[in-house]
Amino acid sequence: MPDRGKKSTSSKKPPKQRDQTDGTGDREYENGTVRFCSMDECFNYRNLKECARCKSAYYCSVECQRKNWQQHKPVCNHNVQLGRGEGDDPVLERHLRHWAVRFDATLLNACIRGLNLKYEWERIGLGGLVLFMEPRPHTNAGSRWRIQNAGMFQNEAIHNMLEKLGMLDSYLEQVLPMHNEARKRLQENSGGNGDYVSVFMIAGNFGADALAGDHPPTFRFKPLDVYRPLVALMPMPQYDGDWLQDLKDQVHNDHPMKHVVPMEG
Repeated sequence: MPDRGKKSTSSKKPPKQRDQTDGTGDREYENGTVRFCSMDECFNYRNLKECARCKSAYYCSVECQRKNWQQHKPVCNHNVQLGRGEGDDPVLERHLRHWAVRFDATLLNACIRGLNLKYEWERIGLGGLVLFMEPRPHTNAGSRWRIQNAGMFQNEAIHNMLEKLGMLDSYLEQVLPMHNEARKRLQENSGGNGDYVSVFMIAGNFGADALAGDHPPTFRFKPLDVYRPLVALMPMPQYDGDWLQDLKDQVHNDHPMKHVVPMEG
């Protein structure tokens, strides 16, 4: 499995003091592999095609897509329903979809550290990472959001936020039951070593770089699979207080973490 929690130490470049809006980035990150097949234990990164329904998962083959459908189904159905109606994606939703893919490993690392999973694995399912985001200009479609605020919240607080946005009923009636089924399936298939953490992205058109025109807020739910044996190997202090700043810095500097392909034994 990819070591999704391992922090990259390859770049010694000092942090930038402003948003990186020129779209260039570090060559290591621009040219390196950001995305792998969404099927567990498939590390192919060539010729990936996105899920035609929700456009949030990527597969190297029809076979992998079929095998992964039961795990992908909850987020797929939810994102489609929050969806789009007919025609092109709303611009904020499209940018958020690309952003969620680009910063996939960064979000997983933040969840592992913010929930203190190395020491308190049982906290999975009690809450999740909530992100409040605003637009920023960037030539890379996956980098057009900055984090306005973020934190780990318990489920009750998350439900209150979704209720204020008018999205709670949809989440409770459609997404959460399927998400719970997917969690149970992964727990059983992994012998209790695997589970999903939850990321809730709430993005609005405000701030210094708000887009012209009327663009309603958009919401995206992203479950991320995490495995206890890999988390146990992470060099991580108990109650890591730097996780949130690291998350903001990686997004601010357009420096997403990378999934690491396991070496052949």
